[in-house]
Amino acid sequence: MKKRMRIGITLSLLSISSLALAKAADLMQVYQDAFNYNPVFLAAKANAEATMQGVPIARAGLLPAATATANDGFNDFNNHSVSNLAGTGIPLPSGSTFTLEGNTGTFRYNQQYYQLAADQPIFNVANILNYSSAKYSASAAMSTFNYALQTLISTTATAYFTELNAEDNLVYVQAQKQANYEAYTEAQQKFEVGLIAITDVEQARAQYDTQVAAEIAAQTAVTNAKESLRAITGVYYEKLASLRDNKAPLIPPKPIDVNKWVQTADKQNWSLIAARQTAEAARKTVQQDQAGHLPTLYGQATYTGNNTGTSASGVVDTKDAYVGVQLVVPIFQNGMGFVSATAKQASYLYEAALQNRNNTYLSTVTAARQSFNNTLSFISQVQADKETIKASQLALDSIVDAYQVGTKTMLDVLNAQQVLYTAWSAYSTDQYSYINASIALKQAAGTLSPLDLQQINTWLTENRQPFTTIQYAAGGTNIQRSPLAGAGGT
Repeated sequence: MKKRMRIGITLSLLSISSLALAKAADLMQVYQDAFNYNPVFLAAKANAEATMQGVPIARAGLLPAATATANDGFNDFNNHSVSNLAGTGIPLPSGSTFTLEGNTGTFRYNQQYYQLAADQPIFNVANILNYSSAKYSASAAMSTFNYALQTLISTTATAYFTELNAEDNLVYVQAQKQANYEAYTEAQQKFEVGLIAITDVEQARAQYDTQVAAEIAAQTAVTNAKESLRAITGVYYEKLASLRDNKAPLIPPKPIDVNKWVQTADKQNWSLIAARQTAEAARKTVQQDQAGHLPTLYGQATYTGNNTGTSASGVVDTKDAYVGVQLVVPIFQNGMGFVSATAKQASYLYEAALQNRNNTYLSTVTAARQSFNNTLSFISQVQADKETIKASQLALDSIVDAYQVGTKTMLDVLNAQQVLYTAWSAYSTDQYSYINASIALKQAAGTLSPLDLQQINTWLTENRQPFTTIQYAAGGTNIQRSPLAGAGGT
């Protein structure tokens, strides 16, 4: 009787019994959680709002200012002096008379005082430039916030697909581990009846032990990926929606011209826009410091009233109105004179802003070109991975058949299985890399938005079917197998 061998290759979703019952979080839900929680994004939002308050603060230096002052008090005045020298016994100089010190007596009276004052800058170049600088800074802050929003989208998507990739890899590792265990068990049985040498058993055992270690590493990768996603969103997700049919639509960049993407990035990349606006704000600050040595002209107006009851001087009731201009000409201030350290400081900061703008431009152009090339490369690689899977599947079929007739060893079968699983793992990784590259391209171009996540979200499903079990039965020609999901087709 011919001994039958059964090698099971099972690819299943992780913990199907528990995860199938849990509702999977999709990409949009995860992004919404990140939008509401992520500390880095919320800090960028607060910084933008704080910087924008600089505009009304700076505008105040161009607007009129008015003050009102009023007081109401009670005076108790008591005077008993009659003359400067009276009663002293000192003779008066020839021709001198007594000089009264004031009205004698006690006076109790109310006193009211009020003043209205207003001034209006007429000519103050420094304040005008300060206002202009504040507006550029506010625009830069909003651009930085927009870039932070795009970064949140990109970071969230990358972490999301990193977890899916880790989970997929764990599936492949566990499947290989199971196949190696069955091969090891089969090898032990054949050795016990004298059909193979102990070397085959040891090889099978070594392969199995290797996969045990690989499984631990893969499980750790899944755990770490979940924690990385939680750090972004503040939520621990038991299950994520996965690619429908285990494949992503491969959509080339439109337009298919890298120079067009670079041109778009030059105009719309939010980080580059912020760097340019920051540099312009710094330039206005330099001009503002230089303008601090120019004359300033203010219009002024005051209206003052002073009312008293009967006092030693009688009743006082005065009104005073004043309208005029004030000219201030700086000559020497704080020991710095006209060539001030603040002017040098502002110039150096402006130079730093210019260099940061140039660096941001180079980084943006590089990111646009690399992301464009990566997107096309991963599309090509995914298509190649599909062909590799097909070829690896056929090779494994052939080696299993040869093993059954004794022309191949167990090690040959295990190696062929490993090649197939490696091809599947590469296919999974390259798909997620393609998605991330397409997102990075749009971020570099400055066009990335939540709408892009909505489109990608349509590629996902909460109920991805497990990978098909493939079983090989030794003997005869009736080998039961079904193609791995995604192995054929597009």
